Amino acid sequence: MLTFKKFLMTQDDDISDSAALAAYNDYKQEYKKKELQRFFDAHKTEEWFRHKYHPDESAAVQEARLADVKKRLEIFNDLKSKGCFNDLSLDLQHAREIIRLMDTLVVRLEGGSEDDVEALKHEKIEDDSLFDLGEKKSDEDNGVDRDEARGSESEANDESREKRKKTLLHKTSSIFMRNVPATVKISDIEAICSRSPGFLRVALSEPHPERNFSRRAWATYKRDVNIKEICWTLNQTKLNDNTDMSVILNRDLTRRIRGISGVTCHQAVAQNDIRQAAKLVALMDKRLGLFCEGEPKEERDKDIFTGVDLVATSRNPLLKQVRPVLRECDEPSAEEEEMLGISRGMASTTQSVPDEKVPFVCDDSLLHALDLLILYLRMVHSIDFYGHIEYPNEDAMPNRCGMLHVRGVLPSQFGTADDGTKLVSTKFNTEFINGFNQRLESGLMQTSFVTPDEMERMGRKDGDKEVEAFIQANTVELSQDKWLCPLSGKKFKGPDFIRKHLTSKHEEKLREVREEAAFYNNYLADPNRPVNVEVKTAPAPVREDDRRDDSRYRDRSDRAERGYVGSGDRSRRGYAGFGSGPPRDRGPRFTPESARPLTSYRDLDAFPID
Repeated sequence: MLTFKKFLMTQDDDISDSAALAAYNDYKQEYKKKELQRFFDAHKTEEWFRHKYHPDESAAVQEARLADVKKRLEIFNDLKSKGCFNDLSLDLQHAREIIRLMDTLVVRLEGGSEDDVEALKHEKIEDDSLFDLGEKKSDEDNGVDRDEARGSESEANDESREKRKKTLLHKTSSIFMRNVPATVKISDIEAICSRSPGFLRVALSEPHPERNFSRRAWATYKRDVNIKEICWTLNQTKLNDNTDMSVILNRDLTRRIRGISGVTCHQAVAQNDIRQAAKLVALMDKRLGLFCEGEPKEERDKDIFTGVDLVATSRNPLLKQVRPVLRECDEPSAEEEEMLGISRGMASTTQSVPDEKVPFVCDDSLLHALDLLILYLRMVHSIDFYGHIEYPNEDAMPNRCGMLHVRGVLPSQFGTADDGTKLVSTKFNTEFINGFNQRLESGLMQTSFVTPDEMERMGRKDGDKEVEAFIQANTVELSQDKWLCPLSGKKFKGPDFIRKHLTSKHEEKLREVREEAAFYNNYLADPNRPVNVEVKTAPAPVREDDRRDDSRYRDRSDRAERGYVGSGDRSRRGYAGFGSGPPRDRGPRFTPESARPLTSYRDLDAFPID
């Protein structure tokens, strides 16, 4: 796209500033419209693009996603009814119990039985988050007494083999492909990877625009396979017979539980967190259509964009359960905020908040209600609340519930009171809350959308008009009472016969035209739609020879002879910004309609010219 300066070079010299700006805005809008159409035409046959925007294929993807979430919800409700969350606190001190709970979810997702879940209780857990607490690797984790295990060697081997079989469901081996071309389909990778034993699934990331929309891929296998041999075999294979797979081993997660600032245990911070967690739960349910049976997507989107109180209108039983706690943490009104000097995410106002030390207060009932919402987000919607992370397509990844951020150790830099109670800084709390909310609102809770007017400016298509244009394009007059349909190659006596022929014999083709219009509109309606990355080239360094030739560096007397004392004449500059070429012929430089009449700089004392 041309810069404003280069765009002016294509306009008349007498154009006014307002007209130039208006013309440049029209140029930018038209350029953007053409770029969107060009990008759509270039990628509309690629699988990733069709899965995002094609009316039928995107609906199928959403249905599969909803089915996965409902399965996770069923497991979450079952674990909750069994009391698995009653004594659990999402902090680093309970890292072992949190890991076991996450593994239980994965075993259930893999179709494991109650015996498989029970076997997890005797499995040794090795994770770096446990070493942060001063724990050591030991065989005590598996709950098996060594002395009792020294019985019959054959019985021990059989028992360990059976136990290993039960505990392999939540553990996998996997490989990683760094650069998968955008034209490669997931079925192509599955066809190659499934030739090796123990194959489970394949996951593909979102395309990377800066890397020509290539993607990353993970292939998951059972834990007991020889993954190194599989990796070597795949590296000898080519994708579509012309692309190296470049496969490497995917390492296991070594730190599944990660801590954040312990100030999140403080009552004031936890109150803000539970409000935000409830909003995020209601928002994710509404986006996906969970607990919204019978409500069309258009109505759900309207509720999101118009700012409806999703928490109050949600039918999620979990939100109804924590609603009494939420009432105690209700946000103050705008007037109350102004009176108290409270800021909602405004970093500038935090400087005026007086800094004072207050006792650290921990509300266990508040934290328990918050933990239920955080576990719901992580186990059902694959969202790490404290980490501000969404794990997309997690059910196809090697780790179906891999990491979670939890509350860490309380900061000790604020000291303690005389009675030994820990202190926290009010300014630190306010800054932490504002920063936390800003990251949520700009990330997981972002609700930007494209207005109908914006879509019209970007070239929204009408299905009926596109069908009519298609019919007109296939109606060619050869001579009087002789018309041709290029689509079928048949000749007719009139255009009405061609229209009837297309609507009866080529109904599928007309449906495709209407479908492509909806396909394109879905692409335009995405505020985060992928586009081509515009590469900005660095300006070439000015050489001394060019500097001498440039009109801006000519001798001032040369310009004085031409009657100019300011910067160089724009008409003398070439397209590259240097005066290396002859001026462009633009016609007369002054017309009676000129918006900016040229001022003469002729010396008033000079002799008159006849």
